[in-house]
Amino acid sequence: MEVLAALREGPLNPSRLAQRCNINYGRLRPTIEALLAAGWITIEKTESQEVHTLTERGLECLVQYLNMSNEYQRGVKLTSGQEGF
Repeated sequence: MEVLAALREGPLNPSRLAQRCNINYGRLRPTIEALLAAGWITIEKTESQEVHTLTERGLECLVQYLNMSNEYQRGVKLTSGQEGF
């Protein structure tokens, strides 16, 4: 989800994407391939570079994930003060 979140701010070249995700691009590449296969990102190649872009489908996935994460966090906060948890 970190890749999708980084691309939510706009298209990035491989170096910038790796930098935002704090990982070597070589180690990030399998994740990129999976996200491409899922249709969550695209890669546009120009003569000088390639640019990674979040798709509408990828944005929908990220939003759903963030909503679920927020719901979970709220649930943990609500139940953490109850006896037996």
